Amino acid sequence: MSSFKNAAQAQRRTHRERSQPAHRKKFGLLEKHKDYVVRAKDFNKKKRIVKQLRTIADEKNPDEYYRGMIKSSIVEGKHTTVRDNSLSADALKLMKTQDANYLQVKLQAEKQKIAKLQSVLHDTRHEKVNTHTVFVDSDSEVDTFDPESLETPLQKEQQPREVHKALCKMKKQQYSLLRLRVERAESLGQAAAKLKLQRTIAASKGSVRKTVDEETGVATYKWRIQSAK
Repeated sequence: MSSFKNAAQAQRRTHRERSQPAHRKKFGLLEKHKDYVVRAKDFNKKKRIVKQLRTIADEKNPDEYYRGMIKSSIVEGKHTTVRDNSLSADALKLMKTQDANYLQVKLQAEKQKIAKLQSVLHDTRHEKVNTHTVFVDSDSEVDTFDPESLETPLQKEQQPREVHKALCKMKKQQYSLLRLRVERAESLGQAAAKLKLQRTIAASKGSVRKTVDEETGVATYKWRIQSAK
């Protein structure tokens, strides 16, 4: 049935829509049916959105309250959130101390994970010396033990191709994980140093002068020497 319908549509004559008459050229292009379809869909979409918003506004609970109502406002047509800067200096100092302690804990954890990865991966800290400890039952076996009789592990050339490929993939993943952990440890160390510097500047009583190196962009702080009373 569908094939017959498609064949009938293929033989149907294509009706062309007329263009804008010459005496109406000043009104621009004549709207075609496909243009009307696009405009009607856009109109109906906006109509549905307005209807949904009106329904939400009608069903809104007048007693509804959340904290964002008093912490936000419309400034020049843009929604902005008002920040609360009413914390005291002691509270800010305590918060920065807690942040610094958290960063130190995370930094130590990352260093431990890095050391654990470096202990099993070669070419990261130093070349690892392979050792093999053999346990025997008596002293007589110690004298008669022959190291050559032990079965040596398979070399890289003797391993099956699938095993060698899986080991290479696992090793690559371990090196990638080590690189990510080193970068994370560096960023944590920089954040901890920055917090420590902020605490030092906030706790200082004298005037502080800040200088920035133009080449490296590193900022240095100098305190004026004050005589002890």
